[in-house]
Formats: sequence, C-alpha cells, structure tokens
Amino acid sequence: MVTNHFGHFLLTNLLLGLLKKSAPSRVINVSSSAHSQPKKLDPDSLNFEHDKYSVMAAYGQSKLCNVLFTQELAVKLSGSGVTANSVHPGAVNTGILDAHPLSFLICAIKIMFLAVSKDSELGAQTSIYVAVAEEVDGVSGRYFVDCKEAEPSQLAQQRQLAQQLWKSSEVAVKLQPHEKHY
Repeated sequence: MVTNHFGHFLLTNLLLGLLKKSAPSRVINVSSSAHSQPKKLDPDSLNFEHDKYSVMAAYGQSKLCNVLFTQELAVKLSGSGVTANSVHPGAVNTGILDAHPLSFLICAIKIMFLAVSKDSELGAQTSIYVAVAEEVDGVSGRYFVDCKEAEPSQLAQQRQLAQQLWKSSEVAVKLQPHEKHY
C-alpha cells in the first residue's frame, strides 16, 4: 500500500502547487485491471488492520486506491487546468518474477506470462497517450486501457468511497495544512 498508493498520494499532493502554477498539467496514475478484484475497501483498514492479509488482495486494493484517488483528485482540481487520469498498462514483462526462487510453479508462471505480456515500450503506450494526446486535453477523472477510455469497476466509481479514501490517506501520510493545494 505504501509503494502503490500512499507514495503516489503524498508525492502528488506535494507537487500540486507547482502543477497548478504550470497548468495545463496532467497527472497520470498507473493502476491495473487488478483494481477490479476487491469486492470491498475499508479506508480505515488499508494496511489490513481488520482483515487477513494476502499479497494479491493487497495488490488489488492498492490499485483500486489508485483509481479512487485519481477520481477524487480530478474533482478537487476541477477548473484548475490540472487533469488527473489513471491507466492500466496491460500485463508488462517487468522482470518482477525474477526475484523469486526458481520452482516449477514460478517457471510455469514465467512461461505463461511471457506468452501474454507486453515489453516495456508497449506497456508505456497508454501512459504516454494520456500524457500527451491532444484528444485527452481537459479530460479528467477517467480510466484508460490500450489508449482508450474504459469503465473502471463498480467499486472504483463510488464517489463516497473515494472521499473516505482521501481523508484516510491524508491521515496516514500526515499531510499538513500547508501541503494542501486543492
């Protein structure tokens, strides 16, 4: 959660003043289709204080947080000249499985992943598109897949949940009043 959500949340908030002064500006958060896996999100238990921890559940929740954070950021920045969107880059061969000890299961997963994954250049295309495409000028609070707008999960579309997540994230990262530029 720290790497995939809180870090993005804090860095973005710390840069908002500069982004607004530099408008038009674009914030792009890299999420994942894994954001659709969680069936619930408890903003008061983002570090699994009340739930059983699992790596996949944590990953899915962190990616759901990316989409919710982006949507709330877009609302807070409306009219500022700064847009915020989230993207799913697809399955990208980043070498993340290389750190795991070799086993039959890891080898099988690597082979299967190589067959369906994109290289880093293809994986970057949607992020680049959302960052520079003229047709995305002024578009904010959206989710993109394969350089096209897509519909995020139902949970990711809950405005109240996005607001609750924002408040919990402010507390978790200890965002100070002078660091709030929205």
